[in-house]
Amino acid sequence: MENRVVTIINRSEIVGRPLAAMLANDGAEVFSIDVDSIYLFRGGKLHKCEEGETPESCVRRSSVVITGVPTKAYKLPSEWIQPNSTVVNVASFKNVDEESLLKIPGVTYVSMVGKVTVAMLERNLMRLFDNFHHPDRRIKVYGDDEELRAKRVENEKIMPWYGNPVQIYTAAVVTALFAFHLMRK
Repeated sequence: MENRVVTIINRSEIVGRPLAAMLANDGAEVFSIDVDSIYLFRGGKLHKCEEGETPESCVRRSSVVITGVPTKAYKLPSEWIQPNSTVVNVASFKNVDEESLLKIPGVTYVSMVGKVTVAMLERNLMRLFDNFHHPDRRIKVYGDDEELRAKRVENEKIMPWYGNPVQIYTAAVVTALFAFHLMRK
């Protein structure tokens, strides 16, 4: 990404901000656009942009544009995109008009990466549950002392995974989010 100009629209904690920092660390000049401000990540540092800087001016300079706006209402104007650019949509909604975007010469478009991100998050949550919270899998940490270990095993009352209120809450929230996501499809 050395000497490339990138614009990321939506400075979220999940994707926008970390991605801007990673790309800047790889040598790119990254404009990070959010609702009320524009920042420039360059050389591992964050700089506030000048007053005259607009989302349009940032996108027009960029060879890579990444959108992650989590709303159906937002559409990136295709006329801002330069020929031979790469446009990546990491939101679950289409943030660009794909038809008009693909009329621009040499544009590479990667659509709705967000659905893959959600699928991988759900897979990782299931793995987390299986590895650490499933009733059949208990991770016990004991010291090296055999007598102490034997006493702990004798005195330990093993509670089921649903005996901890935090685990019940986490399981309920994850299940509700998963159900909500499935209903949106």
